[in-house]
Amino acid sequence: MFRRRDDAGSPDVTKKPPSGPDGSVNVLRPSLGPDTSVTGRLSFEAPTRIDGKLRGEVRAGDLLVIGETGLVEGVVRATKLIVRGQVHGEIRGAHHVEIVAGAVVSGLIEAHALTVHDGATLDGDVKIVPPRSATVHVLHPSTSA
Repeated sequence: MFRRRDDAGSPDVTKKPPSGPDGSVNVLRPSLGPDTSVTGRLSFEAPTRIDGKLRGEVRAGDLLVIGETGLVEGVVRATKLIVRGQVHGEIRGAHHVEIVAGAVVSGLIEAHALTVHDGATLDGDVKIVPPRSATVHVLHPSTSA
């Protein structure tokens, strides 16, 4: 009933997944392939990659990567967003947005931090907002001599 495929395109499952600088494992799961087109709302809690087309809204509680063939038309809400493809619409509430060379973003970006690489295209409004849990230190002059 099930047959094993031994072709060169198969992923090497013996390799360790890529890890972050703190040693945590980052497993990026693909959710929309390049041949996929969806209209509606999607929500993810695990690190996810979109290589297809989405018209609507996507929410990600972790890392969201819009791949080279990915296109999102609508609203993107992600903790961390890396754009390698295209986003047309709004990016809201992100801690960090990174737009790499070759990517195209048009519309509104509202984030705590933004990185735009040489060769990326950004056409829109950008609003950098401090995190809500930011600590404010008020310095008072010393009254003792």
